[in-house]
Amino acid sequence: MIKPVDDCKYSSIFATIYNSANTLFPPDARSEAGEEIFYRQLLEDNNFVYLSENNICGFVSYRRVIDYYEITSLYVKRDYQKMKIGHELLVFVESQIDKGSYVIIKVLKNACWALDFYQKHGYKPLNTMKLFTDNFDLTEKSWEKILYKNMK
Repeated sequence: MIKPVDDCKYSSIFATIYNSANTLFPPDARSEAGEEIFYRQLLEDNNFVYLSENNICGFVSYRRVIDYYEITSLYVKRDYQKMKIGHELLVFVESQIDKGSYVIIKVLKNACWALDFYQKHGYKPLNTMKLFTDNFDLTEKSWEKILYKNMK
């Protein structure tokens, strides 16, 4: 079940899920996130959690930015990965976004599994979309890939 949340009390749960999902990186290539990084997101973004038997095992956040939407987070606890929870969260968020709008997601460049996940769901590299690069301040950083999808 997917449920909306907007209370900062979820910041520690978001941090726990993020840190669990982040263990896919080797220890020397990751850093633990504290709950404080999720406060602003919980106040400003649209946030949803995925419940399995009353356990929060994943979350997704998105926001509207000028003329497009941005998925700011999508994480699933490691023990719940490969169970289609990420797919369900993504499909849910996409159903909330206005038809005809674009949605972007920023992904760590070396997170091949995440890039594959989004590309399987129809996301394309931003560098193929001149509209964004010409009209918005969306420049990839050296460590990220920006993907987009038109919500037709």
